[in-house]
Amino acid sequence: MPLIWVYHYGEVDIAYWEWVLGSVYLILMYIYFARQKNLAIKKAPEYKYFLWGLFAKVLGGIAFSMIYYYYYKGGDTIMYFYSAVSMGNLAKYDLYDFLGVLFGPNDQENLNKFNLDTGYPYAYMFFDSRSFFVIRLISPIVIFTFNSYLITTLMLSSVGYIGIWRCYRTFVSYYPQLSGKFAIAFLFMPSVVFWGSAIMKDTFTLSAACWWVHCADEVLFKKRKYFYNTVGLVLSATMLIVMKPYIFMSIMPVTMLWVLYFRVARLKNALFKFILLPAVLVGMLGGSFFVLNSLGDKLDKFSLEKAGQTVVVIQSDMKRSEQYGSNYFDIGELDGTMPNLLSKFPVAVNAAFYRPYLWETRSVVTALSGLENFWLLMMTLALLWRTRVWFFVRAMYGNPLVLTCLLFAMLLGFMIGISTPNFGALVRFKIPFVPFLVAGLYIMDHLNRKRLFSAMMNRRFDIQDYLWGDAGPSAMGGHQGPVSRKHVPPVVPAMWQGGKPRQ
Repeated sequence: MPLIWVYHYGEVDIAYWEWVLGSVYLILMYIYFARQKNLAIKKAPEYKYFLWGLFAKVLGGIAFSMIYYYYYKGGDTIMYFYSAVSMGNLAKYDLYDFLGVLFGPNDQENLNKFNLDTGYPYAYMFFDSRSFFVIRLISPIVIFTFNSYLITTLMLSSVGYIGIWRCYRTFVSYYPQLSGKFAIAFLFMPSVVFWGSAIMKDTFTLSAACWWVHCADEVLFKKRKYFYNTVGLVLSATMLIVMKPYIFMSIMPVTMLWVLYFRVARLKNALFKFILLPAVLVGMLGGSFFVLNSLGDKLDKFSLEKAGQTVVVIQSDMKRSEQYGSNYFDIGELDGTMPNLLSKFPVAVNAAFYRPYLWETRSVVTALSGLENFWLLMMTLALLWRTRVWFFVRAMYGNPLVLTCLLFAMLLGFMIGISTPNFGALVRFKIPFVPFLVAGLYIMDHLNRKRLFSAMMNRRFDIQDYLWGDAGPSAMGGHQGPVSRKHVPPVVPAMWQGGKPRQ
């Protein structure tokens, strides 16, 4: 295979011993995860996807690494790794200096601790706090893997899988019948597997977003393992804020709405709903504004007062064809004012959800994303047709989990679509919301099938019967008491699928 040239290291390649040791790691990993599956599958049938999801994650990491290592012969993933190698060499050279850099500021004084023997981290990454945070995290792994790019990727992809799996099981706890479709959403979406499994920020932020949702559900709804899940919330929030604050700015207010709106949706009295719903929305917006405003220093250029100008700067930067290529789209002129930004909402969300279209792709990587976007667009249009639009809206506003998924996707999609006119970056930045968007659409389709079947069988359908999902109040960890008959979904005969007889 051809070699690539790396500053301070010259020509480098993935050595044969890395493939041998990587194979050993995969065998040990398989033994461990297979044991976890065998212990859990009797009580949790969704574990039949456990190993398949792990294999997809690992293969995605390997595919990404091989493409960027041998085809593009460079990229941020290579720079992250060899910057971490310099950190590992510094640990061997002077452990005290290594700890000072690992936990200290990324300033010139700490950069001077490196030398020609250790190699230097890339300056543009070292002085960028968000990029250097990735280097801090992977440096101990690089030391443990003997400076192996391949094995570091394998370890990172397998560790990152745990958060995604936990979030997948959270959704299955509400809708056990959709375990296979949720597996598609969380475990097997091609863009998520490819972009979220390598030595990149996206691997960490995707897993952190999934951990956030899982821990929030455990603490706020299922009410169990408070300490463990509170720590998980803090760690995942910290990782999102440090690496990609705009993801936290999207997921935090949506989580607040999830909790507050769930309480309101349970009320039967329409008058109470009419009075409380506006109060809930105002409270959610006010609370979100307070939290985000108090994090202003940590959010830096993504803080509320700087966000508009940051969007304009980032979009202008990504249009520089000499650095990012000419494969970009234009959503119109931006001036940084709130009315101007909000006027771009439909165009930005459409771009984040469904672009690049198939005819807009210019490379193999974006072509694969184009195929996925086409499938997602067809899925959305088919669902709008089957629900006659009105139930699409009703399911979105009548089911807290659906609302959470779609609102998170729209908020994050808007931020990404309006600030990322480059398709190459767009397909990567969007992966945190893709599993939630697909899962939300699957839940909506599931509820619509319940509605159609109820109408065919001349039964009453009330969307509030599915606030806890198909599992009823038992999905809340048993804290809501026994399942009442009204919350038990009707038993669907095997010959029926979605209201139509199976031939």
